[in-house]
Amino acid sequence: MKTRLSLLIVILLCVALCLSGCGLGSYIENGNRPGFEPVIPSDPNDPDNPELPDSDYTVSVFYNNSAYLPGENDVFVVWRNDRGIKRVPLGADGKANAGALDGNYAVYLEGLPDTYAYNPSAYTATSDERKITILLTEIRTPESGNGGGLYINNGCYSVRYDGTYRAVITRPDEYKYYEYSPTAPGVYAVESWVNAYANDVNPVLGLYGGSIGYKWLEMTLDDGGFSLSGGYTKNFRNEYRVTANEVGQSFTFAVSAESKTLDYPLTVDFAITYMGEYVSPDSDVRAVRAKEAYTKALDKKPGETLTYADFGTKIFDADNFRYNENTGFYHYYSAELYGDDSYGYGKNYGPILCCALNRNLPSYTITSLYSANATGLGGGSNYLILYNQWLEEEQKYVVKDYTAFIREDYFRVCNRDGVCYVTEELKQFLQGFAENQSLWTDGVGAGNGTPERLGYFAKQDALWLFACCLYL
Repeated sequence: MKTRLSLLIVILLCVALCLSGCGLGSYIENGNRPGFEPVIPSDPNDPDNPELPDSDYTVSVFYNNSAYLPGENDVFVVWRNDRGIKRVPLGADGKANAGALDGNYAVYLEGLPDTYAYNPSAYTATSDERKITILLTEIRTPESGNGGGLYINNGCYSVRYDGTYRAVITRPDEYKYYEYSPTAPGVYAVESWVNAYANDVNPVLGLYGGSIGYKWLEMTLDDGGFSLSGGYTKNFRNEYRVTANEVGQSFTFAVSAESKTLDYPLTVDFAITYMGEYVSPDSDVRAVRAKEAYTKALDKKPGETLTYADFGTKIFDADNFRYNENTGFYHYYSAELYGDDSYGYGKNYGPILCCALNRNLPSYTITSLYSANATGLGGGSNYLILYNQWLEEEQKYVVKDYTAFIREDYFRVCNRDGVCYVTEELKQFLQGFAENQSLWTDGVGAGNGTPERLGYFAKQDALWLFACCLYL
């Protein structure tokens, strides 16, 4: 078993926060998506045929890790390129089949109820990638405000978390105001999700400078995101770079929209997205934010029991769990138990694996993952800092700080039991945490309260399972 004992004291010198807002950053000139190949769509095969040809272009729509079922709503999936449009009703099972197409197609939905959101510019089907999964998301509600004023005390929305938001514009020149306060350093983008193919709404972003007490409009932006050449709809996109010293401050922006038909009200869905870590030129401590924590874990159903990943044996076996590309999570994997696809996640895939983030663990008894600041080895440093990670592209070691990754991003998607779904990035964190904080030491000075000291066993590829559970 591989053992790494890393002892590093990280001292961060904090500069007192001033009242001035974060820098406005810059918008990205993405330009228009490359033109699609001129191919005339062909007729589809029978969508109910379970043995679909490899040439078929298909779409599956998911919401909250389950197939989205349109019910009585007339939802259509659209495949579109420069020469034609293929429009197929979304089936009762949340799937659609366009048949044997060829070439590149933009893929989007029509008729989706307004209780859901997604990025209509994010999906492209190609000859190499014919099967598309569209992920719907919920509309987040700001922490306070009604959006009607520039300042918090006269209605400005207060926003603390990234996610998808919706601005409702009831008349020309109306703006909804947002004051966003990032909880960790990094690069953040604000981008509109207006369907450019409908081509009847043009979103506008106002960027403000100043402080929480005095603000001024610096520029308006209706570009930087996805648009069609010569189209009326031009999505906006702006990036903000937040240093460690600027965490806790805020920046203000306003969202509006123009109607090609002069019809109101209009809705503008937009996303605040963490794009990646911000690397300060004078520090090698890198704050890491989650990129896959977008689905809240479902609560326990009647008859289900929260079962830990050793199944009561005190042996963690990685062969029992496998990543499912269709859902984006790890699952209990068993051909014997789930070969009939009884859970609907694919053949052999059973319940989704969870991480017990904000509850006590039988294999790690010091405290919960969420609140622990030591690992049982007597240290007092923040345990969510993973020490000395090698960056191949920079050819050096840096310190990765996962505090906001766990205490903000994944805590936000926990259910009432304090568990969240295990994504690939969360699995990698748990493995790195177990290695770097020496939860397993091959019997050499195992720390109090660690899995090894408590009699648990795991091979090198299964160290991460100490924090995992599932509903059975």
